[in-house]
Amino acid sequence: MNWKMKEIVLTVILSVSCGVIYLGWSTLWIPISALVGPVGAGFMFGIWVIASPIVAYIIRKPGAAFIAEVMAAAVELLTGSHFGLLALLVGVFQGVGSEIAFAIFRYKHYNLVTLMLSGAFAAIAGMVYNLLANGFGYYTSEVLLMTLGIHIISGIILGGWLAKVVVDALAKTGVLDQYELMKEKRKRDDIHGNIVGM
Repeated sequence: MNWKMKEIVLTVILSVSCGVIYLGWSTLWIPISALVGPVGAGFMFGIWVIASPIVAYIIRKPGAAFIAEVMAAAVELLTGSHFGLLALLVGVFQGVGSEIAFAIFRYKHYNLVTLMLSGAFAAIAGMVYNLLANGFGYYTSEVLLMTLGIHIISGIILGGWLAKVVVDALAKTGVLDQYELMKEKRKRDDIHGNIVGM
C-alpha cells in the first residue's frame, strides 16, 4: 500500500511533535518517580506510546503505528532524553506492540477498542524489552505484575483513549479532511444517509 506525500509529511510532523512531548514527559518523570517510586510513576507510561495510535488512526495504513512510535522515540533520544539509547530501543518494542493491535483486525478497524488495545499491547511489548534488557530476576513477581498492570491501564487511557480524543478534536477543525480518517467517515455518513433515505 503506497503512502502519499501528504501522509508522510503528516506522520513526520506528528511523530516529531510526540517525540518532543516524550522528552518533556521524561523530564517530568524524574521528580514524580522520586516522589512515588518507579512503580507508582508507571501511571505516566501511556503518553510515551501515544504517537502510534494517533498516526495510525489518521493514516490507516500498515506500518503507520510502528513508524510513528520509532520516529517519536528517535526524536526523544536526539533531543536529549536522560533515558539515552533506551528511549529508542524500548520505542521499537512499543511500536511493534502497538502495530500488532491494528494487524489483528487486518487494518480494517480503527475504533476506540483498537486504539486502546494498541496502548495495552505497547505496554506489554515494552515490558518484554525491560525483561530482556534487565534480566528476569530484575523484578519480583509482585512488582512485575503491578508494574505491567499499571502500564497497561495507562497505555489504554493515556495512549489509546487520549489519542482518539486528540485526533477527533483535530478532525473537527477540518485539518484532517484529506486523510483516510475523514474519507472513511464520509463514506459511513453517505451509507447511513442512503439507508435512512430509503
